[in-house]
Amino acid sequence: MVAGSVAVLATGCSFVQQQTGDAWSVTYEVSVDQPSGAALTDVRVEGAEKRGDAPEVHRLGTQETGTEETGTWEHESIVLAEQRASVRATPARGATATCRILLDGKREIATETAAAGEPVTCSVDTPAFD
Repeated sequence: MVAGSVAVLATGCSFVQQQTGDAWSVTYEVSVDQPSGAALTDVRVEGAEKRGDAPEVHRLGTQETGTEETGTWEHESIVLAEQRASVRATPARGATATCRILLDGKREIATETAAAGEPVTCSVDTPAFD
């Protein structure tokens, strides 16, 4: 009975934290050195789709880069302060991909570039609020 109560209490605390905790608007970006409309496969992001949702890894499958001259794909998520934010994507064979994680669409907190044709991954714990 005690173990069940602890599990319910922990779940309840987690729910309250998701509802009221400090949260960042996180922008995930993946750019490739190919023209717009390039395919990215095995795309995954970690976070919540909206405030109050439990954070999880969202498998987005295949995505296309945008219509800018530099092929960039973006996705917005909500990540609580001091929690993990991550993005992973695989470019087409021979293409090089770079990922970035931005807070509030501006402040870069992670960047990584992978070898041509290899998956790129950015992962970082978001900072505490000041």
